[in-house]
Amino acid sequence: MKSEPLSHQVVIYKGQEVCEKEVCTMPDTMEGKEGRDDQERCLVISLQAADSRLMASNGREISFTRAVLTLRNACSAELYDVVTHATLGQEGGTVQDVSSAFPGNAGASIPPQGSVSCHVYDLLLPAHPGTASKVHMFGYRAVLNWRFDLEVWAEYRRSADFPPVRTPVSRWALRWSVPDATTGAVTLAIEEGKD
Repeated sequence: MKSEPLSHQVVIYKGQEVCEKEVCTMPDTMEGKEGRDDQERCLVISLQAADSRLMASNGREISFTRAVLTLRNACSAELYDVVTHATLGQEGGTVQDVSSAFPGNAGASIPPQGSVSCHVYDLLLPAHPGTASKVHMFGYRAVLNWRFDLEVWAEYRRSADFPPVRTPVSRWALRWSVPDATTGAVTLAIEEGKD
């Protein structure tokens, strides 16, 4: 039975899209065998910094750099039963499984050359109990100058007849800071982790 495509679910957070789905035009460079490991790299996971705006508690809008997590189907065929997994840890705290935060996580599909993008600050940080309580009390200032460790991987099928394929685990360290107190702009440093 064919899986239903992932719905275009958009959650608004102070004027920003938390999750979005789009169809991209990317060159198809990956074809081939199915197996337990994603050797053909059909599902590419990336994390990039993106300029945005955030409403502070004092009512002033500030420049805020978000971390955009993207899962892209780099192959020419639709990927089915996509399930995204993620863990998030805050410096000095515990590592939590935040997989349940992804909308439409069970049985999702991504069309050829399509992608799904989510904002880490808006979607995954609230799913971490310790971080969520601090952000609720202190707003974005609760994440400043702390190191956050994010691990993401996914499983999918090339078709209903094939076994699940698992991507490699992608790891990053994130740190938000305000280098210039006069502007109050929040910047983000992303460091790619190693196995």
